[in-house]
Amino acid sequence: MMDVYPVNVLGVPVAAHTMTSLLAHLEALIAAPGCAVAYAVNASALNLTYRHPDYLQALCRADLIYADGASLRLAAWVLSQRIPEKLTTTDVWPHACALALRRGWRFFLLGGEIGLAERAKVRALQQYPNLQIIGTHHGYFALGDAEIVATINAAHPDILWVGMGDPRQVLWTEMVQERLDVSLVVTCGGMFKIVAGELQRVPLYWRQRGFEWLYRFIQEPATWRRYLLGLPAFGVRVLAQRLCGHRAGHRNMIVHR
Repeated sequence: MMDVYPVNVLGVPVAAHTMTSLLAHLEALIAAPGCAVAYAVNASALNLTYRHPDYLQALCRADLIYADGASLRLAAWVLSQRIPEKLTTTDVWPHACALALRRGWRFFLLGGEIGLAERAKVRALQQYPNLQIIGTHHGYFALGDAEIVATINAAHPDILWVGMGDPRQVLWTEMVQERLDVSLVVTCGGMFKIVAGELQRVPLYWRQRGFEWLYRFIQEPATWRRYLLGLPAFGVRVLAQRLCGHRAGHRNMIVHR
């Protein structure tokens, strides 16, 4: 659909997008028939594919995967390729809101604890008063709950933002994609906490220098495994791909999130 070739990082095709080309791709997916899916991945997400083969398969069937992390740009460089820009979903959000206001797109926010998506909606409407957020729902439901799909379909959103963490958000989307009356699903992890103003956004200085992970670690020290163990493991796996020419999968490299 878009003339942007993916970079194979540990078996996952990550599109080499800029913000401009990513937004154009999202817009094209919304305009196309059916329900498309766009997933953001970072080092932690790709580490999880070593524990969850079904998650890896779901990623590879996506309509779009983009780089949500400086680690992906560094991985592409190690693999003698290039991802031009880090596209954190919280950076994509305001651009998507601006486009939604111009195009008349309608949003549905799904995920987080009870009340979080609604609080994110309230805060978003303070910033974008005419934004159409036509539904919200928490993420604490059984993956096979058909009522969730019915609730979303009754609202007929153009973009369903799913913030339930990986691999859950991707596996749920994969399970229900064919039943969703939605133009596009975008996974967004913990973005609703930032949109709601309950988690401080990483300052631009840190983001531009690739240290967003360090700032998040300082704010949320309970995530130490994800960063202090996960990032080195990701680096070793990428080096193995560079040297061996294939995805490395040794069990002693598995890191729990």
